[in-house]
Amino acid sequence: MAESLKGKKIGFIGLGLMGRAFSRNLIGDGYTVVGTDPVPAAGRKFKKLGGTLVSSPKILAEEVDIVFISVPNSKISLRAARGKDGYLAFSSGCAPELVIDTTTADPEDSRKHAQLCKKKKIPYLDGCVSGNSGYVTKRDGLFLVGGDKKAYQKIERLLGEMLSDQIYCGPSGSGAEMKVTVNYLTTMGRCVISEVLRVGLRCGFSKNFLLDTLSRSRVGRWAQFQTQAPAMVHQKFNKPMSTLDVQMKDIQLGVKMAKRIGAVSPVGKACIPLYKEGIKAGYGELDGISVYLAYLDREN
Repeated sequence: MAESLKGKKIGFIGLGLMGRAFSRNLIGDGYTVVGTDPVPAAGRKFKKLGGTLVSSPKILAEEVDIVFISVPNSKISLRAARGKDGYLAFSSGCAPELVIDTTTADPEDSRKHAQLCKKKKIPYLDGCVSGNSGYVTKRDGLFLVGGDKKAYQKIERLLGEMLSDQIYCGPSGSGAEMKVTVNYLTTMGRCVISEVLRVGLRCGFSKNFLLDTLSRSRVGRWAQFQTQAPAMVHQKFNKPMSTLDVQMKDIQLGVKMAKRIGAVSPVGKACIPLYKEGIKAGYGELDGISVYLAYLDREN
């Protein structure tokens, strides 16, 4: 049976939307949570939640038992490990017990990261999350974990407190591979939903009639359609749970991984220009479903 980690200090490298969502819940559960982030505003928001802010990943690693990483991409995650202020520069006798990286990562970077940690005798898990920060706040989501199975079993109970589900995917990099696969589907899905809505609306159907009809069809059983289609047609993009910039990264990771493993990716490649156009038009900080606006721009 997985052990309880109550009483352990938890650290978060990265205090953006996801890092703060996890931290808020853990603090509420009674854990001591230490965090670090180069963005001052993120640190201030974290402190308001009751977290302890430190100035570097190195200091964080020396003060906590379990290190979580939640940063925009895996290159930044690797930088957080390296150098004199990186978390692997911890002083002798002050090593954390385990590192789990929730960053949506290039799987090859996850494997490199695991090797860096192995040299310092620290277990590393790629513990990617299926679900955005809004879902994480409600503890609704799925951990996709790769790495040493014994290390996973040690943290399994804690992960169960943080999210509603978890899957051990295999060796290092496999959690990241599954996450990229999931995100590849959802990023393409945003374009599929946008395109279908624009076709229906250009036929002259009203917004509410179109949404109601699609919802009552077989399409309506698609959870992504249920949550995203209404916000698209009513253009509610200003409270992002995952930005268009992030979605651009995710679909590029999907195409890159497909190429590396010899899979064809014509649909993903066709979606990338729409994301690029949306970002160029200034929608990058809006919710990822604002790719819908790229369709409107093309029509106009």
